Amino acid sequence: MAEKIYYTIEKIKKSPQGRTFYIVSSMDTRFEMLVSEEQYERFDIDEGDVIDDEYFLKIREEMLFDNARRHAFAILASGENNKRSLVSKLHRKGFSYDLCDKIALYMENRGYIDEKKQIGLLCDTFLRKKFGKIKIINELVTRGYRREDVSEFAKTELEDVDFADNCAYIIEHKYVPFPSDAEEIRKMMGALMRYGYTVADIKEAIRRITERRKNES
Repeated sequence: MAEKIYYTIEKIKKSPQGRTFYIVSSMDTRFEMLVSEEQYERFDIDEGDVIDDEYFLKIREEMLFDNARRHAFAILASGENNKRSLVSKLHRKGFSYDLCDKIALYMENRGYIDEKKQIGLLCDTFLRKKFGKIKIINELVTRGYRREDVSEFAKTELEDVDFADNCAYIIEHKYVPFPSDAEEIRKMMGALMRYGYTVADIKEAIRRITERRKNES
């Protein structure tokens, strides 16, 4: 049976970052573990105490969480991130995916990540670029937002957008003169569909343009 390992808390040093535990194991291995003041207060430990492996792992887990959290704050301070991008960047720094997911949820729950707000701001940008509804949804999903959240946003916030009118704007500004033969119209429709417009949007846009031109002539 393997011999149990015990750990002695040699010193606990306070600093602006929190508390550093200086620990030596019964195998004479030494460790330094920094945790936040908030985390430290969850432990009933004094200098000279002897702890078992389970307690040691709890301290290590808190240390890793606090380290990842500090990295997360630095990442968020450098630019806008959603949960997926934060997880990816933290993982590249060597943290486990499980810990990265916990940190991302921690940041969201405390308001440091607001994906609904981010989705709304991105959507405003895409609408100014005259993207169709399908392209807007695909762009948001590609950027890491959950399809369920994007679909819910589209139902409530994009329902009243006149995509046929936006489509007509593109046609009138990009396709001058208006294509006349069937092949050119087919190519135009293909390009507009890649821009996220449905066949119904495109047909309605063409109808409106045709109607306007009749009234103007």
